[in-house]
Order: sequence, then structure tokens, then C-alpha cells
Amino acid sequence: MPPDPDEPAPVDPTSISPTDPQAALTCKHGPARYAYAISVGTDAQQYRELVSDVDEIAGEGFGAGMVYWTLELVESFMRAAAPDPSAREQFVHKILARLTPIQARLSPLQQAAVGSLSGEFGWALAPHKVHGAQADTLAARLRGKKVAIYSLVEAASRQAKVAIEALSDGVEVHCSADHGGTAQLRALATNSDLFVITWAAAKHAATDFIRAHRGDRPLVYAEGKGVSSLLRAVEDYFSQVR
Repeated sequence: MPPDPDEPAPVDPTSISPTDPQAALTCKHGPARYAYAISVGTDAQQYRELVSDVDEIAGEGFGAGMVYWTLELVESFMRAAAPDPSAREQFVHKILARLTPIQARLSPLQQAAVGSLSGEFGWALAPHKVHGAQADTLAARLRGKKVAIYSLVEAASRQAKVAIEALSDGVEVHCSADHGGTAQLRALATNSDLFVITWAAAKHAATDFIRAHRGDRPLVYAEGKGVSSLLRAVEDYFSQVR
């Protein structure tokens, strides 16, 4: 099949230096490209510089609009090898500490993403009930919908499923990690109101199969491999539809 114009382009290894995070972060698909930059292999000193740079870019007082962006980068750090584990742990704890004061301002799915990450580090963040037009609108738009998620990172898919189904009555989330075309994948492609593909954790055969059977139905791509990227893709789509 011809390339999908909405699918993020593969990372060009020659276009990113692991010691130049600013270049990776300012391009169109910043978090996904930065994930590559921290996964190509660095020594301990370079790794600490990467941690320091992204910490500085995230800033001391980032707002709700940067939450998904920041969490996607944190998840990238967690997946990659850590030449200096203490630097990574300190960075993650600093990010969680910055998120605590703005937790009440986050959307329900942002809160779910933060809760997923904080749980991995033993942080017990007090749940906040989200009120207001944004939360009500998102819940209403999800009500009764069927959402399909395709990703080979099944743990992230399951976490996203739990978070989305907890937000709105009647929403159904179905996950698939099939390596090729199956009857189940065909049913999801033809019957779901929204299909989300984790492009960085997908088999080409399965992706092409989904696209072939999806037609003109809504199909979006999650930038990263973690739960934050999946929740962001769903929230972005349903925040725009009318």
C-alpha cells in the first residue's frame, strides 16, 4: 500500500545526534525522535547531559499543555538503557514533583497517564475529580463509542483501555497485538469508531491490513510506545470531533 500521509515518518538516524537533544525536540515529532536519540547508546556523561537538557527544556513550571509531551519523554527514558540509573531516577522524581501542584488542572486522561507513571515509582498521588466543560465534553464524546488500539506493547494498551473505559459510560476499548491480518483485526478495523495505531510498535503487515480495511473511517497514530501517547492520541481526536 502507498504510505499513509498521516503516519509519522521513520526516524533518519543521520539526522539526530544523541548529544543534540534540542534538534530532536524541536522537530515535528519531537518525543518520538528524542526516544531514538536516547536509545542509540551513550556513555554515562552523555546520558547525564541528555537528562539535564530535557529537564531544562521541560522547565520548572510547565503547564497542563506540556504534560503528555513530558510524560512521553519520561517513558522513553524508562524504556532505554540507563548508563546512569541514578540520574534517570532523580529526573523522573523531579518531573513527578512538578506535576503534583497542577494535578487538579489536568484532563482525566492526563491524570490517568500521570497515575500510571507515578505508580511505577511508588508515588501515591491523591486522585482529583476533574470537573468542567472539558471533562464533560470528552466523556460525552466517548460515550457509546468503540475504540481499537493496535500495539505490540500490550501493557501500555491494557493501561490505556482501563483509563479510557473508566472515563465514560458505554465506551468500549479493544486491543490487538496481532502480527498480521486476522479475523479479529478485520472486525476491529471495520467496526470501531476510532482506530489508534502505535506506529513505533507495530508490524507493517498488520498496519497495512488495518489501513486496507479501515477505508475512510478515523485512524490516528500514537507518537510513542507508552500509555501516555495512546491516551494523547485518543484525547486529541475526540477533543476535535463535533
